[in-house]
Amino acid sequence: MDNPAKDNHSKKSAKDLLKTPRLGFFKINLLIQKNIQPKIYIRLLKWALSSGKFIVIVVELITISAFVYRYKLDSELSDLQEKIKEVIPFVQSLNNDEILIRQTQFQLQTIKQTNNNSSNFDQVFTKIALLTPKTIRLTNISIDSSTPANPGLTIAGITPSNFELSAFIKALKAEPVFANISLTNISLEGETTFIITGNLNKNGGKVS
Repeated sequence: MDNPAKDNHSKKSAKDLLKTPRLGFFKINLLIQKNIQPKIYIRLLKWALSSGKFIVIVVELITISAFVYRYKLDSELSDLQEKIKEVIPFVQSLNNDEILIRQTQFQLQTIKQTNNNSSNFDQVFTKIALLTPKTIRLTNISIDSSTPANPGLTIAGITPSNFELSAFIKALKAEPVFANISLTNISLEGETTFIITGNLNKNGGKVS
């Protein structure tokens, strides 16, 4: 026989269970909605896994290339140093030749400066010869180049005629290449001996 008390207890328990409030459950949505932007660290992670690896590869390639190029430069530098060591004895052997060349260059430079600071003596002698009367015999012509800007001139000679000597002095004074022409010494014993002094005018103009 059925137990009426047991059935009543079962019905009561079911009713109590329906009246008891239900416990809440957590809802997890694993799908990202289109209108919600992913967080920045998620975007960084995606970028690192996609484009970032290519950047890392490029950087590594650049590093390797720089290392290889540096090794090539070191090799070329070493070869160049070896070549320099081989040439050094030859260069040192030319030291005496270099000294001789420098001395020659200095001498040539000195000669050039002397020529630039001096008058053309050939032209001076030619000019004096053209101006000298036929009756006058020149015994000495000297040029003092101790003052290159204004060299001294001395003319010594013998003449049978004072008139010819006077004409000679006037002719020298009329030439622009001569300056400060004067008769400094004369002897009238027998034939007339004389000494004329002056200067060579480097500028080619007459100096009175």
